[in-house]
Amino acid sequence: MTFSAKCLIISAMRDVAFVLVPKFSMIALYGAMEPLRVANRFKADAFSWRFLSVDGEPVAASNGIPVSVSGPVSQVGSPDLTMFCASYEPQAAMTRGVLGALHKLARKGGIIGGMDTAPFLMAEAGVLDGHRATCHWESLPGFRESYPSVEASQSLYVIDAKRMTCAGGAAAIDMMLAWIGQIHGRALSVQVADQLVHFRSGAEEARAPAGARYGTSDARVLRVIAAMEANVEEPLRADALAAAAGVSSRQLERLFSAQLGKSPARFYLDLRLERAERLITYSEMTMRDVALATGFSSPALFSRVFRARYGKAPSGVRGS
Repeated sequence: MTFSAKCLIISAMRDVAFVLVPKFSMIALYGAMEPLRVANRFKADAFSWRFLSVDGEPVAASNGIPVSVSGPVSQVGSPDLTMFCASYEPQAAMTRGVLGALHKLARKGGIIGGMDTAPFLMAEAGVLDGHRATCHWESLPGFRESYPSVEASQSLYVIDAKRMTCAGGAAAIDMMLAWIGQIHGRALSVQVADQLVHFRSGAEEARAPAGARYGTSDARVLRVIAAMEANVEEPLRADALAAAAGVSSRQLERLFSAQLGKSPARFYLDLRLERAERLITYSEMTMRDVALATGFSSPALFSRVFRARYGKAPSGVRGS
């Protein structure tokens, strides 16, 4: 093999750098890495990958397993794709080193990606401004409130120009399969998916459907749940919910009791409180703003109802 041929092979290989921050999602990391490994079985030397951390030291995932790295993020260089891996407590990873690395990578023009809650880091650095993106569904309400300049969607993944984001978990596989398909064609992507026993029927949202989450297939109940989820800030009246189901208010009470084991009012309140808990955890909104965003008329009422549900004040969730 001639020197020029060797150079051609090397230049064709895509370099992927995974930047691990404390408590990153192990399943998302493996979900993103394994498609690259399998792709190399069918197309030799298509991808290479390496792990980096903020300080060059091993990083423990959210499951406590430490992962060794090849160096600090300051030595990331100019990879074809730099994928930031996070999960719990993304705010703790918003360090000068991480944000500085994101700024430098954006200036170099390579592809920047984020999995699970890593899009928070990207958005904080400003590299998602004007882009479409997604993140883990649990943190999505807080993400939208914190970064209005980003067009956030509840999708499995989003590839928008030189930005790649996914909801974490198995969605990392879908994102990398799509990227492999963009580079090497759909045939290789399908081969990799077949090896991973991973197929989906098409574009899907990043959260399980309401029917699966709540164990009901009743179309009337599902219509009401959809109406509730779409109207958290200004909760709908009981008669409006009944109208969404096409039944009377009394019939709706019986339906919810039989299908979900609780009244519509109780279900709606729980849904709003769960949204509030996620806003507190994944945004810097004040407690007053959280209360208003979840349909409570005053912070005092919100605090009282929240404490009854979770056993602690709203401020205790953010401080824990």
